[in-house]
Amino acid sequence: MTEASAPIEAQQEDTLTPPSVFDVAVIGSGPAGSQSAVSAAHQTRSVLVIEAGAVSQRKGRAFWSKSVEFQDAPVFPGITGPRLANALTAWMSAQVGRMVTIGGKSRHVGIWRRGGMVLRVTRVKPAEGVHAPAGHLFAIEASTRPLKAGTKLTTERFLARSLVVASGFEDIWPDIDITEGADRLYQTHRILFRYAGNRKGWHVCIRCDGHLHLDEHIAVVASGDFAWSIARGAQDFTGHITILTNGADPDFSDARRATLAERNIEVITEPITAHIGKGTDLLGLKLSSGREVFADGFFVDYGLKANREYLATDDGWDLKTDDEGLLVVDEDGAVVGADGIAVPGLFAAGDIVAGQRNLIATAFGLGQNAGLSAADLMRDW
Repeated sequence: MTEASAPIEAQQEDTLTPPSVFDVAVIGSGPAGSQSAVSAAHQTRSVLVIEAGAVSQRKGRAFWSKSVEFQDAPVFPGITGPRLANALTAWMSAQVGRMVTIGGKSRHVGIWRRGGMVLRVTRVKPAEGVHAPAGHLFAIEASTRPLKAGTKLTTERFLARSLVVASGFEDIWPDIDITEGADRLYQTHRILFRYAGNRKGWHVCIRCDGHLHLDEHIAVVASGDFAWSIARGAQDFTGHITILTNGADPDFSDARRATLAERNIEVITEPITAHIGKGTDLLGLKLSSGREVFADGFFVDYGLKANREYLATDDGWDLKTDDEGLLVVDEDGAVVGADGIAVPGLFAAGDIVAGQRNLIATAFGLGQNAGLSAADLMRDW
């Protein structure tokens, strides 16, 4: 998050020098990544947490989408997205890296946080005498400074005996009200920056935010299964629903069309040309015909993009995924390969895991499972 404030180096300059090889590396510092790190550190493991926000400004869904309070986040009731990010940082910082002696042997334990955007992960052969329970080490290459025009990429390499992937996904956004010539990031996420994060902005989760619009008019910008899923969930909160496909084929079966018609849910297929808003409040949408559609709450779903580019096929990562690229894991949180066998030492947690609800409570549970499984891997017997 932008609230991550000072660079990681400054935050931890007085702490112990980190180990050359960490027991566990965690990519991502959201609810799943933080829980993974804390759980592993609590089992006396040395943990590296790589946080992209300070370098790339990429943020998980939970952080950017909430300036209203979360009502269903365990441990942190009534907290907003930015405050949740700070709370997670403080939680990890309480387990600062240190040396302990166990059974007459000294070793590193605790959490080291590092700002970095992971570019590549490979498996490497351990040096002689280096403990590698998975049979290999994970080499993590990350960009550790914000990239500025005219400057070279600053990268660093980290080694770990196990790896927890908790980098989540990015929501795909429709092209609405895009300014010609805007820079790439702003052009891609303009509606996110302009409207998201408050009760009168865009929402991406009907389960999370439907309660904000009890018996109010909800507009759903999506088509096919995405639109059907939101509309079906919206009935728990309101009977006033409109679906806008933004020029796309509605892609509904005859049975679904009949259900929507029976419930007076209008399906509008015209392209959307602009937002209608005041300040940071989204009030309505302007269509290509000039028609204006107003609502109290706006929900959007165009699918997602899993943040796992660093696990490239060219580097030997042949992993089992669902149709959206999310990782399949077993009951221990271990990532499953395309051959159906768990990849030694590789775990995943949170939104990047296939077949799980995209909720904060779920992310915490998956994070604890993956963190403990990674910690268990370090045992000698």
